[in-house]
Amino acid sequence: MKFYAASIVGASLLTLISLTGGGKPPAQKPQEEGELLAQQYCQSCHLLPRPDHLDQETWLTKVFPIMRTYLGMDQMEDREIMPHDLQALYPEFPKMTEDEWFTVVQWYLDNAPAELPFSAVPEVDSTTPLFKEHALDRPVVPVMSSMVRLDTVGKRLIVGDGTTNAIWVYGLDGVLRDSVPLTGPPSSAIIDGPTWYVTDMGNLFPHDTAIGAVKRIDWTPNGPTVTDVLAPVLRPTDVQVVDLNGDGRKDYLLCEFGNRIGQFGWYDVPPKGKPIYHALIPRPGAIRSRLADLNNDGRIDILVQMAQAREGIYGFINKGKGQFDMIDLAIFPPSFGSSNFTLADWNADGRMDIIVTTGDNGDYEKPPFKPYHGTRVFVNNGDLTFTETHMIPFDGAYGAYLGDFDLDGTADLFTHAYFSRLSLGNAAMVRFHRDVKGAHRVSTIPEALSGRWLVSDCADVDGDGDLDVLLGNVSYGPGAVSDEESARWINGGRLAVFLENLAR
Repeated sequence: MKFYAASIVGASLLTLISLTGGGKPPAQKPQEEGELLAQQYCQSCHLLPRPDHLDQETWLTKVFPIMRTYLGMDQMEDREIMPHDLQALYPEFPKMTEDEWFTVVQWYLDNAPAELPFSAVPEVDSTTPLFKEHALDRPVVPVMSSMVRLDTVGKRLIVGDGTTNAIWVYGLDGVLRDSVPLTGPPSSAIIDGPTWYVTDMGNLFPHDTAIGAVKRIDWTPNGPTVTDVLAPVLRPTDVQVVDLNGDGRKDYLLCEFGNRIGQFGWYDVPPKGKPIYHALIPRPGAIRSRLADLNNDGRIDILVQMAQAREGIYGFINKGKGQFDMIDLAIFPPSFGSSNFTLADWNADGRMDIIVTTGDNGDYEKPPFKPYHGTRVFVNNGDLTFTETHMIPFDGAYGAYLGDFDLDGTADLFTHAYFSRLSLGNAAMVRFHRDVKGAHRVSTIPEALSGRWLVSDCADVDGDGDLDVLLGNVSYGPGAVSDEESARWINGGRLAVFLENLAR
């Protein structure tokens, strides 16, 4: 067994002994055996991670101890008092021998770098004058913007507050116009005229309790009224309201992200009786879904982004009468950190491509920055397959939008980050890519470092023909953040920033 980083030799040896049940580690095995065992055991839950996806110390001190509990090598603390569905995640007996475990660990450590390479982030060359920035501030500590939406019909800015469990409604001038109290933090909203459908997570931080809901908000002359459409549900993060089975009634396509327990599927809500659930993916991690006709057959198909275990974008081809065939569109190893996706025609061929941000970096305390985090473009081949053609590195990427922001006839890419590398200055928070079809310039905005931009929306909210952006700040959370920066964001009261596009 060889160790590459002298600074972690002592800790590595002690941890290796603990990871092999104590005593002397088994004899070194051939590299091929470790890789084969990793393929056998590690791919049972997710795509096989390569050793170079993480550095040696992260594998050894953070990932392997967690994986031992999922493989039954070490018993999960308090397993016996967990609900049965949670107990099932942690085997009562080991799924592999200690000798096999050590062989896998040895293969990863022998092939992992001592440190991950620095990501080749494009250099920022200017601060763009394209946007007029409107700060939306509130005296809330900590600021936790769990959802933002641009209301293009009502010309309003909608911000979900995860601290006060409310929706704040602003005019385009940044003046507060209305508010709607909820039970828990709002995470998404569908605006259908005077009726809104909102997902309420029940609790902002990860949990496995079914205390979430889909709520209907009806705006009346006397103010908003709130009723439950679906409750209880597992920590929902996104809802689409659409007729999926052709019966003329609204169905609810729901991402129940949960935590260790969750699901993705749709609810048929009859006029009388209980909702009927149709499972599509029976596991946690569904972030958001989108609707599109992927095969041009006149039926609405489904795309969903999963961020737990087997990460990626999955498609569901509509066969009619509520029947769907599932296909893999873009699958990632778990460390890629799927965070957001949009549909846009990247190469102007008339087909909708997939633009994905992979930048979530909150699995453990003080994670390393990852050179494979950024914005990825998957081009539509026209046969229900997609090919990755571009990867733009960006630490902690959490959202990206493609459009002609400056109205010069070329597509631009606007992207923002939550798990940022602050040493890179404003570029680490928000960047504005211009002329992405060839050589491109990269610029930022003055407000880039005034928050941690977890949520966003992009649309022509003021109706002047150009794209505006709304960014929501979640000031508190994991990641490599200094105490000084963290305190400034938590106490600064910056709920969101509205970027009014001045191109027209």
